[in-house]
Amino acid sequence: MIQQLQRRMSRVSRAWACAALVLTTSNSCGKDKSGPSATAPSEPKPVERKYGLTPEQASQVLVEVGDTKITLGEFAERLGSLSPYLRARYHSPERRAEFLENMVRFELLAKEADKRGFTHSPDVERVKRQAMVQQMMQDLFDRGGIALSDITDEEIKRYYDEHPSEFTKPAQVRASHILFKDRKEAERSLKELQQHPGDMELFRKLARERSHDAATKANAGDLRYFSAAPDPAGETDEPARPASVRQAAFALANVGDLAPEVVHSEQGFHVLALTGKREALTRTLEDARRMVQNKLWRQKREEAIDKFVADLRAKANVQENADAMAKVQIKDASGKSIPITDTGAPKNAPTHAAKTAQP
Repeated sequence: MIQQLQRRMSRVSRAWACAALVLTTSNSCGKDKSGPSATAPSEPKPVERKYGLTPEQASQVLVEVGDTKITLGEFAERLGSLSPYLRARYHSPERRAEFLENMVRFELLAKEADKRGFTHSPDVERVKRQAMVQQMMQDLFDRGGIALSDITDEEIKRYYDEHPSEFTKPAQVRASHILFKDRKEAERSLKELQQHPGDMELFRKLARERSHDAATKANAGDLRYFSAAPDPAGETDEPARPASVRQAAFALANVGDLAPEVVHSEQGFHVLALTGKREALTRTLEDARRMVQNKLWRQKREEAIDKFVADLRAKANVQENADAMAKVQIKDASGKSIPITDTGAPKNAPTHAAKTAQP
């Protein structure tokens, strides 16, 4: 099969080459070498091509699988739909014959699946409906919806001015801690660590073994990055940290340094180590323009989808029996049943399928 396909592809390649030669020759023959004439004929209308093929070439049959024909145009469409990286793999006649063989293989399997009655199975129908919805959403909201260029400079500047915390980041530090309920126990651990300066492996070991902070114990006491003061507007996802911990962490000069004293807070007694630093960052409007433009485009796209689904819901006869969901029993990874705590769902909430029907 591969050899036959390679011969077929080779004939097609030669046909393309001959066609190109004929076109080149005819173009050169049509030129008047003696200079422009008084009655020069009008230029012929160029033939529209896709993937380098004329409509006649695109309709040429490459292979027949029973009553199904795969044309040169279909082959080009499938090859052209690949990413640029994958397309580069099919530059030789041998590799293109391999690609065509995969198309033949798929058709053979699809025909056999149809014979065996899988066409109307629930799983196939569901995937078909999902693909149908996805194509509709792409057509309405990607190809036919709002474009990135529709986001104006005024909108970008307004968003930038109204969300300063997204573009101005204060200096931050990262720290790890070992939390104790007893001061003397904390001081003993601090002295042990001070005898091994810079040994973060020992620090992580003690944090996993001795820390009373259940939220950070498994991560060796990692407190992540935080600023010297909490965000007053609450617009960031920065974790809440005690003021005394923030102050002690920012007082440390170098990554790996230990706070010289046990740090006290309402949570208990902390043995603290500095694990990272970030300088303050300010993005100008020009620096942030593309990021803001993309964000506003996504927001408008989601709003358009929400409105579209809300309009469909308003026109449809949607009747819900939310209480029945409590009868469904599902289990977590450990095999335990997950209780249903809230059976009420917003009636006008956009469907998950509509929101996720994206390329």
